Amino acid sequence: MHVLIFSRTYPNAIIAKSGSFVKSQVEALSHHNIKIGVFGVYGISFKYLLNLQNILNLFSYCFKYDNITEFGFLYPSIPFLKRFNLFIREQIAKIRFTKYLKKYGPPDIIHLHTFEMGNVASWIKTKFNIPYMVTEHTSLFSTNSALNFEIKLAFRTYKNSAFNIAVSKQFTNFLNKKFNVKFNYLPNFVNTSSFVHSSLIKNKKIKRFINVAYLDKNKNQAVLIKAFNKNFKNDKNVKLDIIGNGPEFDNLKKLIIDLELKNVNLLGYIANNKLSEYYNNSDVFVLSSNIETFGVVLIEAMSCGLPLVSTRSGGPESIIENNKLGYLCKIDEQEDLSNLMLKAMSVNFDKNYISNYANKYSYKKMSKKLLNIYLKIV
Repeated sequence: MHVLIFSRTYPNAIIAKSGSFVKSQVEALSHHNIKIGVFGVYGISFKYLLNLQNILNLFSYCFKYDNITEFGFLYPSIPFLKRFNLFIREQIAKIRFTKYLKKYGPPDIIHLHTFEMGNVASWIKTKFNIPYMVTEHTSLFSTNSALNFEIKLAFRTYKNSAFNIAVSKQFTNFLNKKFNVKFNYLPNFVNTSSFVHSSLIKNKKIKRFINVAYLDKNKNQAVLIKAFNKNFKNDKNVKLDIIGNGPEFDNLKKLIIDLELKNVNLLGYIANNKLSEYYNNSDVFVLSSNIETFGVVLIEAMSCGLPLVSTRSGGPESIIENNKLGYLCKIDEQEDLSNLMLKAMSVNFDKNYISNYANKYSYKKMSKKLLNIYLKIV
């Protein structure tokens, strides 16, 4: 079988951390006996093009390794012209697809990650009789930030798709109602073998909360810091580690200074292959987001045996299914979050149960489910 993945974002020479969840699916699928292409036209903002090396990496590229072919195109996108940029992407994608077709042959199925290349997928379906399916994980619709043309494009894309997937139960129900088109629940993949529970690293004297997320308004680390301040400000034996970079870094740093918190650490970006050590050196994972379509970091933390405290932000409700795994609180509620953090720190969770539960999201189990969907469509 030949599967062609259309991704809105994917790790590339200019933005190495983009589309990591799609890359996880590709890595998981690569263990099966199928041919995989990763196809994308990726707009690069001008801030990245101030570096000469980035400019030299623009335009087409192709990497082939194992049974995977990355067939991408990087172009400079124009700020504030969303619809025009999409039109340009579509025209480039059509030209690039014909080249892919000549070089690697027709795929049996196209798998879109988000709706944005829906016009191109529909064109391929009509012209070459190749079906497509969609996995949706954008937060555009949940946040009411989608433009009218995007809503119309999404509806057409989902309606003509052979199969639609959403990455959480809540998101599935939301999309079903919003577009009156059938969506099916299939969570994101997590390489649980890279996040293994170990009791050898933990410093028993210090209790630690950990948060791993992009630092922005949506992830809402400000309410997390304030919640921590309420119950743990003067406790030298309890710490909060926040891992990640983003536009709110300086504001969060100022908040920590203003609250005179000596036991909160902003650690910045930590590479994925180092995260397991930080998880295993912690006691409770906390997610304070306003909106999450899934929550990969929750599964990573669970795989290391960590109980969870998370806001009811969409995706986490599908993950924290009982109190043996952790607790759910209201969004942007400092007191509710603070009380559940205090409760979680005092409960003796079964870390082996939590770690074993996380395996339901493993590469092996999830990739088999996705492969079965491909086979049914083809």
